[in-house]
Amino acid sequence: MFTKIEDYELWNVVMKCICIPMTTVNEKLVKKTEDQYTQEDFVKLLKNCKDIHIPYYGLDTNEYNRICACETAKQIWDKLVVTYEGMRQVRETKINMFVHQYELFKMQPNETIKEMFTRFTDITNNPKLLGMAYTNEKMVRKIL
Repeated sequence: MFTKIEDYELWNVVMKCICIPMTTVNEKLVKKTEDQYTQEDFVKLLKNCKDIHIPYYGLDTNEYNRICACETAKQIWDKLVVTYEGMRQVRETKINMFVHQYELFKMQPNETIKEMFTRFTDITNNPKLLGMAYTNEKMVRKIL
């Protein structure tokens, strides 16, 4: 969201990986040399640099070490997605685990309403990060 708010076009750079200036030589795409860059190429490179710069400020040393070798914002994004969401099968397994936690949810002995609601919010927010959300109606029903 931060990237989209900063500059929506930056998000397109991440998603489409339109940042490395290329040219066609003998019917093959190759990277341009710096002396071949156009003004448009420099704009793309600047956007890629901005996209790379954003996650650097939000990541700790371990995460930085994971992404520092990436050349493009798209490579960084893909690496972080695999790290935190996993591949499709891992994502489905995580969703199943969260659904299981949701289904077994109930207030614990000696737990305050505030503590219970905080725990419930954690359980219901995790699937949202993986693209699955509960309706407000279902959540209210579960709490009741």
